[in-house]
Amino acid sequence: MAYECYRQWIRCVIADKGLRIIRADADYLYLDCGGGDWMINGEATSWCDPFKTWQRTYSFDPTAGLSEEQAELIVGGQQLLWSEQSSPANLDTIVWPRAAASAEVFWTGAGGNGSDALPRLQEWLIGSGSVVSVRSLLQPMWCALRPGECDLPPN
Repeated sequence: MAYECYRQWIRCVIADKGLRIIRADADYLYLDCGGGDWMINGEATSWCDPFKTWQRTYSFDPTAGLSEEQAELIVGGQQLLWSEQSSPANLDTIVWPRAAASAEVFWTGAGGNGSDALPRLQEWLIGSGSVVSVRSLLQPMWCALRPGECDLPPN
């Protein structure tokens, strides 16, 4: 039980007590992961590598490991960004489109299809005008303007 609670501390420590939960899991929702270690210690990685793509963020299931009753305790989620390696110059490229992907997960629930989400997220990025300043496209603009044309056939 101790090892299981170590791996599922949200369930064992928070949900079992009936407390409300805001999810912010490092494996999915930390925006500063993947940039390498900012302290020079001979290693090129940080504690939370690798980089969390929008697809990884979108695959997050905030209710995993929880009973239906415990899942009702989840009131939302947040993407986290520590500021050691961010500034106004790179903030938008760090945040978007991953924050849009997590917003969809917390608004509509887990288990969505990334292929179905791609056109919605792409439309939001283009429609918000952020693509002009962000320059962090989900896919080449040619593909965004022709949904499905760049998809690879299933294996």
